[in-house]
This record gives sequence, structure tokens and C-alpha cells, in this order.
Amino acid sequence: MAQFFHHNEFGYCARCPRTQHLHVCFGNLALAATAQEFEEFRRYVNETWERHCLITHDPEARNIALRTPAPRLALVFSLIELTQLRDILENTALLLEVELLLR
Repeated sequence: MAQFFHHNEFGYCARCPRTQHLHVCFGNLALAATAQEFEEFRRYVNETWERHCLITHDPEARNIALRTPAPRLALVFSLIELTQLRDILENTALLLEVELLLR
């Protein structure tokens, strides 16, 4: 059974007991990542959020692009959505850190 770390109305993050991959499901986005890939994605989302959190005039407008490794492909979020994704990732990272400390 998967170990759930955090969820909200937009999505969740859980760890697969077999592969140990972290599965981030958010809206119609699904990502299966190693711990290192998860951390890279978390940092990227957080950096993007920090760049836009004070300058976005309409928090519901989908005008924040998260670039992907694929050329000419980006994921587009509103500030509200990006904040919810960031919350899932940050809370999961915190729980992973606590887990490491308790070992």
C-alpha cells in the first residue's frame, strides 16, 4: 500500500512501496520521481513560485509556465494552482526530512 505524505483539493504525493518513487499527482499532471528528481522538481517549482508570487496581478489566471525538459513544452498554472502544488511538495519534503531524522 502506498504511503501518502500530503494532499489537498488539487492533488497528493505518495511513495510506492515497491519502487520507492514519489508519485506527485496534481490535476492532470502525474510524476513518478526518485528522491533526487523529486527534490529537483520541488526546487524548480519553489523558484518559479517565488518569482511570481509578488508580481501576479490575477491569481486565477493561468499565466505561469513551468518549463519541461521537452523542447517547446511547458506546464501552465495559475498562482493559486502553483501555490497548491508548492504546498504538496514542501510538506512532503518536510515529512521526508523528519523520516530521515527518525531512522
